[in-house]
Amino acid sequence: MFDGLVTGMMAGAVAAAADEGAVTELRLRVGRPLVVLTTDGRRVARLPSGAPFVVKREDVERVLAVASDYSVYAVNDQIVRGYMARRGIRIGVAGEGVSEGEKALTMKHIACLTVRIPHEVKGVADKVRGAVLGGGVKNTLVISPPYGGKTTMLRELARLCSHERNTLIIDERFEIAAAERGVPVLDVGDCDVVSGVSKLTAYENTIRAMNPEVIVTDELFRENEADAVCDIARSGVKVIASLHGEGVESVFRSPVFGKLGGVIEAYVVLSPHPRVGTVTAVLTAEEARGSAS
Repeated sequence: MFDGLVTGMMAGAVAAAADEGAVTELRLRVGRPLVVLTTDGRRVARLPSGAPFVVKREDVERVLAVASDYSVYAVNDQIVRGYMARRGIRIGVAGEGVSEGEKALTMKHIACLTVRIPHEVKGVADKVRGAVLGGGVKNTLVISPPYGGKTTMLRELARLCSHERNTLIIDERFEIAAAERGVPVLDVGDCDVVSGVSKLTAYENTIRAMNPEVIVTDELFRENEADAVCDIARSGVKVIASLHGEGVESVFRSPVFGKLGGVIEAYVVLSPHPRVGTVTAVLTAEEARGSAS
């Protein structure tokens, strides 16, 4: 699953902390213990002696080298945006930025990595399938706090949609389809996929060229992305997107995302408790407005 990124003593420490299939994230910080996040919680990776596995500079450099096929320069365009992607695994990077005016040129002295391991969970959308897809696809917003399972839910909904509708995934940060050289690593059914491109650019370029009936996109962050979702929905193309938040009030009380309330027809609220991907609410637009008032 780690695709050669984790080897040697680090691999042993991770294996001792959790079964590989349960690992959702590795957090490497130079000079600090390696943290392993799983579907059940957060753990510290330890050596056979019981001492914490403390991350060294060379551990970070090895992961960077393997992830970039030993050419970090070749993925600099991703690094300046704060991440790299390798065959389904997304790696967040942090270090010392190099910029010219407002333009980021590169990042050096990278000392912090967040290795996110995607998981396909077939059936994760069973509880929401009728509300989102029954009687035709609904414009849908998936809401959860961090580690709530938004991306996993989006991936499964996209796969299901693609069985009957022309479905396009806009995967700005390579998380939903995890495409490698344009080909999805994860099962997204018969979806078309655009990766590594800003949502706004992808919206403009693909609606005319690819003729999608449904667009599935990763987490909305900026106001202009919310505006674009509203425009697309009003044009007749269905949209399924995600948003960081605790519940539907995150939408209706937000000066940035409140406008989504005018086009979204179904709301799916997830929680990381008691387990990642727990569905806590499935609401129609009317129910969501009433709940948020």
